[in-house]
Amino acid sequence: MNKPVLKRSQRTTICLAALVALSLSAKTPAQTLARPGWVGSGMTARTWFKHAVLYRIDPRTFAQSSKEPEGLGGTLKGITERLDYIHDLGVDAILLDELASGPGTVDPALGTIDDFDELSLQASRRNLRILLTISHPDPALARYWLTRGVAGFYVPGDPNSPAVAAIRRLLPSFVGQRVLITDADLSSDAAKSPANELQLDTALLKLPTPPATNAAAELRGALEGDQALLRTGSPAMATDAQGLPHSVNRFAPAGSEREAAKMIAVVLLLNRSVPVIYAGQELGVHSGAAAMMPWGKPPVTEPEPTEEAAAPKPAPPPAPFTPSERYVPYVAPVKPVKPAKPAPPDPATAAGQELNPNSVLSFYRQLIQLHHGRNSVRDGDDVLLNYDSSNALVWVRKTANPSLANPPLVVVCNLSAKPLSLPIKADLTNLHLRGSFLRSVLNPESQPVSMDLNPVVLPPYGVYVGELRY
Repeated sequence: MNKPVLKRSQRTTICLAALVALSLSAKTPAQTLARPGWVGSGMTARTWFKHAVLYRIDPRTFAQSSKEPEGLGGTLKGITERLDYIHDLGVDAILLDELASGPGTVDPALGTIDDFDELSLQASRRNLRILLTISHPDPALARYWLTRGVAGFYVPGDPNSPAVAAIRRLLPSFVGQRVLITDADLSSDAAKSPANELQLDTALLKLPTPPATNAAAELRGALEGDQALLRTGSPAMATDAQGLPHSVNRFAPAGSEREAAKMIAVVLLLNRSVPVIYAGQELGVHSGAAAMMPWGKPPVTEPEPTEEAAAPKPAPPPAPFTPSERYVPYVAPVKPVKPAKPAPPDPATAAGQELNPNSVLSFYRQLIQLHHGRNSVRDGDDVLLNYDSSNALVWVRKTANPSLANPPLVVVCNLSAKPLSLPIKADLTNLHLRGSFLRSVLNPESQPVSMDLNPVVLPPYGVYVGELRY
């Protein structure tokens, strides 16, 4: 049987493809070709960061390596040891705060460049990208880190500086869809941003502005500002950052941090902007907490007794008494004292929240799944409703053609210290949306299964996220 003969052009194409593949596999760091589905892998043309969730970490306070003495602070090795936790949270990329100011260096307190490479490798194996913060933009520094496989940078400050412009021009020369995050230019004549750029709106980092009389009005204004950014680029949103008061303390009084943490979570994760979660937010960390991330210790499970251990062996029969033996009084054996069960982990820690379906951590995980997996959240538009007079934030997320299979999502947040009773049916009807009640899309442990539209009833700082049903 004759073998098929390839044309010369076909042979040339195959050879070139093989050479490119060998070149990439030999020279490209793991982060560049990280996983199927990422732009640069050849599997899809979808831009990875448009619907991503970013997890921002201060390496100095995140996690200490288990191999280092206590009290040394966070390190790159510590982050590597916690990658499974980050992966289970459901985020797409890690944004590291500044590692060092010089090209090719890492602060010795954080580790070495080899530690960074190991972090990058292990993150890639878990489908996580690594991005870096560069406080002092330098194209040479950016080029160095890009060759090590980072997925991009956050450069705070003036987005129109010559150094930022040079980094902007540099990114397209590296494969793998590298991204640049800059602070948003809110001026009316702001130029349209490149396709591989996110504009971080820093307004929420400062809200509410004291003396705040209506936090809902300020939040609504910030969300409307992000909608305006869609005309010139892709907005990103953050409520917390290094050196700033925690958002839960800005929006709610002491004692209501857990409720405020869930309210802030829905603001971050259920709108059009790319959310930037600051490490610890997913645990409801608040002012007064320890400087380091509160990991806690997992509960100790006592081993189940075996049948042999559970059934004590019978004591041997006593030796027969003879008159010649001296009498020895009977002494009862001392029963072993069963050790007390260890105290359950602190509910303010990651270990304490891990298995609690009603914890802030579980709430964040559910919302991140919703952010990635629901059409109305991933590709829908926001419609903000004005309930400022009730200090409530209400918005609808819907696709262009809502249906029973793809219903609109309604989010209601009570930003006051009083219970909320809010009739919203008329406003939804005015949007030509059919529905008579909301059905929860979150864990029943987190909120009621259903909620009437007239009225929606929420406790202080409560939230409700539900499909519009009829």
